[in-house]
Amino acid sequence: MRVLHVNDVARIGSALVAEAARQGLSWSLYDTARVDPSWSPRTRALRRALRGAAWEAGLLQRALATDLLSVHGATVTAHTRWLRRPYTLHLHGTDIRTRRYEERYTSLVTDAVRGALDVYYTTPDLAEHVLDLRDDATLQPVIVDVREVPEAVPGRPAPPRILFPSRWDPAKGGENQLELLRALRGRLGDDVVLEGIDWGAHAHLAAREHGVRLLPRMSHEAYATWLASGTLAVGQLTGTMGVSELEAVATGVPLVMPLNRHWYDGAHDTTADVPVLGGPADPADLVETALQGVVDGLDGHVPVGARAWVQHHHSPERAVVRLVERYNALT
Repeated sequence: MRVLHVNDVARIGSALVAEAARQGLSWSLYDTARVDPSWSPRTRALRRALRGAAWEAGLLQRALATDLLSVHGATVTAHTRWLRRPYTLHLHGTDIRTRRYEERYTSLVTDAVRGALDVYYTTPDLAEHVLDLRDDATLQPVIVDVREVPEAVPGRPAPPRILFPSRWDPAKGGENQLELLRALRGRLGDDVVLEGIDWGAHAHLAAREHGVRLLPRMSHEAYATWLASGTLAVGQLTGTMGVSELEAVATGVPLVMPLNRHWYDGAHDTTADVPVLGGPADPADLVETALQGVVDGLDGHVPVGARAWVQHHHSPERAVVRLVERYNALT
């Protein structure tokens, strides 16, 4: 089957297509067009329209040569539905967790989910937002290619460096992130270095009020190298793991990740025996659980077999096999 993946959310589309090529499959990727921030405000609207028209022409050319569209992101269907081509839909987070309930997008997201031949969601917390629309939707987990993530260098930095890989944002735990920073400073004082990315609505609060050293956004290669350089990392305080958390696990640096016990209950193989410090926990205890996980990590606790676990459950190879099974069922 010739499959065209549309949109490259979190580099998942490109990872799937690269692995499909290694397996001899006819899959391709067409990323969405984006506005260039350097465009002049006077010409931005016109240039955006011209780029959009060129993108749609490219989409049509590619779609005519494929059997199936595999669309990443429910809102992207606003730009693909005019083709009237059969499609599957990958839901990655905000598109179903947030956009579905915003008046501007509700109809678009609902129609996208119901009109797809098959629907996949990437993290277990999304089930409650999609299964009432499609009870046949399945978990197709986040993809991390461990070949793109370096292993941590042996030895512990002095002073200890605690890394925060996710953006400082309500979608990543917002107030819980700031509460944890207060608790860490109260417990550890200035004996540790806290580092994060200058990204998200609360980044300036993390730096100004809690002394987090913010690094500029960087290439994926540089980001992965940074992840592997810390004493330990602290995942988002939403109770669920995303790409950043899984990449941190893959480095072998201990990841503190309080997991919502209602989502990581072993119902799927990817949610059993997760090699992290601090989980599972009840939603009301995420901050306290994370604090204890940090203390344990600084005391030398290290989860066993973390990189191998990511490879087994979240590799591109495993993801392509799962999708081929679903695609074959459609035919």
